[in-house]
Amino acid sequence: MELKGMATVAYQAIVLAYACYSAFQIRLFAVTNYGRVIHEFDPWFNYRATEFLVDNGWDKFKVWFDTMSWYPLGRHVGTTIYPGMQITAALMFKLLEYLGTGIPLNDVCVFMPAVFGTLATLACFFLAKETTGSANAGAASALIFAIIPAHLMRSVAGGYDNESVAVTAIVLTFYFWTRALRDDKSWLTYGFLTALAYIYMCLTWGGYTFVLNMIGLHVAMLIGLGRYTTKLHRAYSVFFFVATAVVMQIPIVGTKPIQDMEQVAPLLVFFGIQVLEFCEIMRRKHKMDERDFSTFRLKVIMVVVVFAGVFIQLVIPAGFFGPISNRVRSLFIKHTTTGNPLVDSVAEHQATRPDAYWLYFHNVFYYAPLGFATMFAHRTDSKWFIIAYTLMAAYFSRKMVRLILILGPAAAICAGRFAALAMEWSMLQVFAQDEAKEEGDDEDDKAETPSKDGTPQSKALKAEKSAKKAKRAEKNAKNSASLSVQVRYIKNLLIRTYNYNTLARKVVAVLAMVGMGASVYHFQNHCTSMAQNLSEPQIMLRGRNRDGSTVIIDDFRESYWWLRDNTPEDARVMAWWDYGYQITGVANRTTIADGNTWNHEHLALLGKCLVSGEEDAIKMIRHLADYMLVWSTRYAGMWGDDLAKVPHIARIAGSVYPDIHGQGYYMESQNKASPLLENSLLYRLHGYRLNPEIKALKHFDEVYTSKNLMVRIYKVKDVAKRTPHGDYAPYLKKNIISKSKPFDQNIGR
Repeated sequence: MELKGMATVAYQAIVLAYACYSAFQIRLFAVTNYGRVIHEFDPWFNYRATEFLVDNGWDKFKVWFDTMSWYPLGRHVGTTIYPGMQITAALMFKLLEYLGTGIPLNDVCVFMPAVFGTLATLACFFLAKETTGSANAGAASALIFAIIPAHLMRSVAGGYDNESVAVTAIVLTFYFWTRALRDDKSWLTYGFLTALAYIYMCLTWGGYTFVLNMIGLHVAMLIGLGRYTTKLHRAYSVFFFVATAVVMQIPIVGTKPIQDMEQVAPLLVFFGIQVLEFCEIMRRKHKMDERDFSTFRLKVIMVVVVFAGVFIQLVIPAGFFGPISNRVRSLFIKHTTTGNPLVDSVAEHQATRPDAYWLYFHNVFYYAPLGFATMFAHRTDSKWFIIAYTLMAAYFSRKMVRLILILGPAAAICAGRFAALAMEWSMLQVFAQDEAKEEGDDEDDKAETPSKDGTPQSKALKAEKSAKKAKRAEKNAKNSASLSVQVRYIKNLLIRTYNYNTLARKVVAVLAMVGMGASVYHFQNHCTSMAQNLSEPQIMLRGRNRDGSTVIIDDFRESYWWLRDNTPEDARVMAWWDYGYQITGVANRTTIADGNTWNHEHLALLGKCLVSGEEDAIKMIRHLADYMLVWSTRYAGMWGDDLAKVPHIARIAGSVYPDIHGQGYYMESQNKASPLLENSLLYRLHGYRLNPEIKALKHFDEVYTSKNLMVRIYKVKDVAKRTPHGDYAPYLKKNIISKSKPFDQNIGR
């Protein structure tokens, strides 16, 4: 047995090692195809922030005021960033530098998502093992999670974004939490480790609110199911107290854990569990019987509810609790009714299409529900957690495509559970046959004699009794049309068939293993294909020449390099906010807005500049920018350029400036612009010289157009004298901003 146990552990270790290898390897397609390049938009800000941290140290980083973004207002980066990923990358870089490896910071940031994808795979193994009680299920879950596209979507090499690190923090937090509830001795150590993992999560990604609410929901669920224990109270108390005390020191988090409506529920659970533990203490102290204890607990709860009601009446009118944010509101209402055109304009905030589940989960989409059903057998506190986690993650993933990410671990664990059970059963049937045959040789001759109905008589008394019951059920089924009798007959028939037909079980087991093998093969091919697609960096593209050879389309970076090499260092570049991070990160030039999107009114002013006619637009732009940058990728066959975004741009502008008709900017049929769009500056900059219907520009000079016509850059004529940084020019305040209406970020008006 000891040797067998060692072999099992060795086998599981090999499987886990292979899972980690696969997790790292499948994330390297971008490096293989494009080199060590930072991807997309947000990662460029993250890299720039990491570079600032490495060059200037933490003290300067935490007070860093960035004058190159959100001109002329600027941005206080130290209080508006989740710095966990930057801190981690800086520490890794410093360690590698100390070891003399010579690995540049760019490479550390490029490979970091792949490294953390591997760590998340390890964490998934431990979470699956803890929640299912099976190391085989843990290994299967790790194999799935290593390559599942729902995890790959935010963790390919080069995708240096917060989620690539946050998933590891999520899974670790959940593992430590479930481990804290294993026995009465685990609550302190693992409750504290849960707090540490959660603190790192808060440092890394704004999705920490989901993690906090998930643990709070689990505690409330266990209480509601009558599974309250002292270890539950202690584990949650240690976690909540330590975590809350620390995360409130993070500038971007601050007092949100006790003031945000999004985090009130876990706070109420914390106070509620203290009340329950007080009642338990009094019960033990006064040795109350069940009846007295129920009466006492009811009285205590009533007193607490009265005081809580009075407290709420006092603090809510005073504005102590903040409103629920628009992004969170969109998870509970129809997405397009959030009222905030900025939230509605972001593609990753859109509701998830049904076919997306096949893309990001493939066969796991079918196996996970089967594994989820098995979680209800032999229920433990940990299994109740994975049940709640799966349900909540599945719900939120439907509301926002970005949140498919948080369903990935739950789906992998459920599918891994089913796969492990199926393989264990199949292997047992295949390899148990020889043992059954050897045991049959020792039976008397009667065991070799079949009965009249062909059933072997070599079984034990229990099997014989079961056969008699099955016959009675068969007889009853023939004499009665009752549905219940027929169901009982079918049930007993299946049981009899299962118990006596070893050959059939073997055939089914072999077919199951073949089917599982084919499913794994197709799943792996799908994941590999998706990994290649998800590894396209967007800042670079691949195309094919007429002879079929591959060519790298590098228009975007070449345009940014042109800005870097051909404009003054203090040049201000106006473009829609999507491109702001790349302009500052690659071109090292000042931008008007970027992906932080912290100031809706400023974005509306930018939108007004772009959708106004040229004569009206120049009056504003000359006080804000020296150059204009426009994406015109439709001339290269890619239609997601600035003309595709202009309806959103107009709606954002119109939400603050009443003179902008937000619904009037669109492309009509046959690629014809609406009258308002045709008159807009953005439309004219986009198609000048390429569209013969567009007349010459009066206030802008074309200075650069990329070789594939994907990016246009214009120099602004007659730029106004700059005003001190930090405030708008007097002309803008008097003639433009004074005519705006305020926009409430939370209610969308």
